Amino acid sequence: MKNFQKGLSIIMALSVASAVIGCVKPNNDGGVVDEREDWQKIEQDDRLIERPLAENETMQEMLRDLNFSRGLAVSKFHANTSGGIPAGKLDFDGKSAAGDPIWSMGQWGCTISLMDADLTRDGSKLSYYDGSKLYAFDAAKTGNISLAIKGSLEYGKDENGQYRDRLQATENWPHNIIGQDFPEELGAVKDAERIMWECEYTVTQCDRLTEYPLTDLHAAQFQWFVAMHNNNPESESYRQSMWFGFSMFDTRAIGSCPAGMAAFDGGKEDNTGMFIYMFSLAQADDTLEWNVVDKPSSVVGQKRTVKVDVLPFIKAGVQSAQKKGALKGAKWEDMVFGSTNIGWEIPGSYDVNVDIHAMNMYKVFKK
Repeated sequence: MKNFQKGLSIIMALSVASAVIGCVKPNNDGGVVDEREDWQKIEQDDRLIERPLAENETMQEMLRDLNFSRGLAVSKFHANTSGGIPAGKLDFDGKSAAGDPIWSMGQWGCTISLMDADLTRDGSKLSYYDGSKLYAFDAAKTGNISLAIKGSLEYGKDENGQYRDRLQATENWPHNIIGQDFPEELGAVKDAERIMWECEYTVTQCDRLTEYPLTDLHAAQFQWFVAMHNNNPESESYRQSMWFGFSMFDTRAIGSCPAGMAAFDGGKEDNTGMFIYMFSLAQADDTLEWNVVDKPSSVVGQKRTVKVDVLPFIKAGVQSAQKKGALKGAKWEDMVFGSTNIGWEIPGSYDVNVDIHAMNMYKVFKK
């Protein structure tokens, strides 16, 4: 089994991704020297410090504020009526790092708002819990966050006092996803030799609350997406977008890797209508030294590692979209990541939690 930390070796060499909070060494006076980076030196109730973006001649990180220091913009409940305006922002009781939030939290289809939650803090560890959704992270680590959501509360109970489930294909379903937008210079894919997506995670809870048959109406999914668009003004599909990503956990694929898909977004009321291309982690070529995928990926209570170059799948996704009538005239080199999101969608009544121990997204360039 390849070690996940090896996958972050470039970043660790830049000394910005250490997850060790109490890293010390002896000094000449017999005391100790604190070797934490400045952004990791967070004491109780201190203002958070933003983790800097790692970049050199061979790699460039794409995700900003990977310690979630700038706060969180929280969505409203319905995407199509929100107008892109958040319900509000969480600033860690005024202790967020300088600047507007990089990360947002999508609570589409929910009935309980994270905006009503109180902050709990223990040094660098901060959390909000609204009774249904949990948003908890360690600001002294890279990409370390826990996301939970209770379908038992978001779906509620029926007139007989039993937990209800989603019964209509057009009914919205609850989300707990985090995401951010990409500046164009970070989102372009044409200059990369590889585009690495890395996530080390443990699904710690997945409780089914009803007895309906397990179908597309009744599922829980932990997945990672980007919305990418054609940025070639000479193309007839200029600015047209598609969803691209993969599922790490799906209740319909317990003990295996969730399947891929290629179709237009539909179903729930606030669908985007965009083409979706998802590859299956079972397709990842783990004979390549840079790819590491613990298979099966869809398990409960076991730490899983996903470290995969997605560039070959981007190329396949563009071809698939064009076969379905989308992205006409586009080339994969024309594509630019516009935004990303990772987290839970529960089109069924489940109580779920995932601990993301570390995550990153970065380009690797030819030497």
